[in-house]
Amino acid sequence: MLKQITAYDTKISLQWAICARLDSAYISFRKLAILLEFSGSGYVWIPYAIIMIALHYTSVREAMRFILLFTGLMFDIAIVGTTKGLTRRPRPIVNHNDVLSIGPDKFSFPSGHTSRAVFLLFYFIQTSFFKHIPSPVIIIWLSLVVASRVILGRHYISDVIAGIFFGIFECSVIVRLTPFVTRLVFSIFGIPQ
Repeated sequence: MLKQITAYDTKISLQWAICARLDSAYISFRKLAILLEFSGSGYVWIPYAIIMIALHYTSVREAMRFILLFTGLMFDIAIVGTTKGLTRRPRPIVNHNDVLSIGPDKFSFPSGHTSRAVFLLFYFIQTSFFKHIPSPVIIIWLSLVVASRVILGRHYISDVIAGIFFGIFECSVIVRLTPFVTRLVFSIFGIPQ
């Protein structure tokens, strides 16, 4: 049964990798899919968080939302990085040497981009990070980030589903860790809460 599920997952994932196969009619959308993929990437949001922390270093209260963003992203990398070390599953389409590919990772399980997109979705909506952008726009954007991983052949569909569960788990942990991280940062800087 597991072999049948894996075979079906592989078949469907390869069919949906419409921007990865050179014979696909949708290959012209590849750059757009890569742009979407990149917009939800840690390569964007981790440096952004660091820069914003540096710009707001004089006010810990203002910097706190960026500190929590950075903490959540680092937690995601630790969780996903650990599981990738335990489970080695090659990507559906081996395009990791493609200059447009994000990251050197050759393995698919679980989808770190998906878990980060789930975390970013939760974080952006819960903290009103983008005050002038409606929540449905953020949901659509980050859903497209997740979809880009499948259509670019970076992940199997089952790995994206696993990434969603990882992201939900990470969000629940971050909710519990936020008061601790806040207290820790405030105590380091000697600021009363």
